[in-house]
Amino acid sequence: MRVVIVSDFGAVNGGAAKVAIESARGLAEAGVDVVFACAIGPVSDRLDHPRIEVAHYQGEEVWQVGSKIAAARQGIWNAAAHDFLTALLAEQPRGDTLVHLHQWTKAFSPAAIAAAGASGLPVAITMHDYFSFCPTGAYFDFKTGAPCQQTPMSVGCVTANCDRASYVHKLVRVARQWRSDEAMRGLKAPLFIHVSEFARRFAEPFLPKSARHVVVENMMEAPRREPVDAGANRHALFLGRFTQEKAGDVLARAALAAGMPVRFVGEGPLAAEIARLNPAAEVRGWVPAERVFDEIAQARCLVLPSLWYEPGPLVIAEARSLGVPVVLARTTGPASWIEDGTDGILVDGGDVDGLSDALSRLQDDAFASRMGAAAHRRYWADPLTTQRHVSRTIAAYRGLLQAGEVQAASA
Repeated sequence: MRVVIVSDFGAVNGGAAKVAIESARGLAEAGVDVVFACAIGPVSDRLDHPRIEVAHYQGEEVWQVGSKIAAARQGIWNAAAHDFLTALLAEQPRGDTLVHLHQWTKAFSPAAIAAAGASGLPVAITMHDYFSFCPTGAYFDFKTGAPCQQTPMSVGCVTANCDRASYVHKLVRVARQWRSDEAMRGLKAPLFIHVSEFARRFAEPFLPKSARHVVVENMMEAPRREPVDAGANRHALFLGRFTQEKAGDVLARAALAAGMPVRFVGEGPLAAEIARLNPAAEVRGWVPAERVFDEIAQARCLVLPSLWYEPGPLVIAEARSLGVPVVLARTTGPASWIEDGTDGILVDGGDVDGLSDALSRLQDDAFASRMGAAAHRRYWADPLTTQRHVSRTIAAYRGLLQAGEVQAASA
């Protein structure tokens, strides 16, 4: 088996790149030949493996390409990247080779989808976000602060001023989405890999009817520790970007109402607003990656109050692996891992009163300890290891290749 993985970045700069790189490494160690096509350097040492060939297109992140007009043009369609990928895919052996797209919006552009489709190779796409059907990638209206209500690329979608930046920026994204949709129509029975069951159920109606769908959760490597006693800890924890869709301000208000100490770790434009809404809140900057687990272990609960339909943030898995209970919006990917009231509490996104009630319940030491112990037990019954991720990815690949063989035989 051979796979050409397409990722804008050759090194870890976020969740999608990390998954692409670690998946490539795990696949190679499992005996799969990997061609890792990236555009933006440097290239991670994790890609140094006898079964991994790095194909580096010397590209730039789209908004760093000269003028805004040049950047917009390249973001909509990167002709040079299309030529690079077309030539690369033409070199690949037929029969047991497939293309796996992880991320293309930062450098490769929708040209990556088109090149994959024109190659005739089976194509898999991991849905780290919603760029496969939504111009902003989040299916979120940043002007109203609520999930989008429009049909993607409908008149209502195109005319909606919903972008975080500006309507002009939205129009560039609409043009990119038009090219993306056009390229997507050129794919024959693509496989969409979703990172949670919730994300699959949400996204599937917006994706091509000919597509197949599987769920393969992202990996989260963690040493197994004894569960912390969450009931002995005091504060709720928010760990992430302080942005509108992440709803740290909702938590600030809810914690104040519940009388729950709360710590915010991260950075972003809502930092001052969080401090204003809850003067008792502790607001800190990012901690180094090697200290994240220690930070979570100090919390009574970890809270993910996201307003957007977040596909699969791994911070929830990190908390559960330590025995720290979670409180999260039911319209997020990790909600499908939770048994409400047993190893976590689900609330409606944006519901300050509901979140406050959940935090109040967790101020019962015995309840918090029981819930944390259940979270630890249920997580380690099926942990999100790289081996688990790789085995399920290979199974998905085999299904895609077999479907391609059947389709070719019936043509």
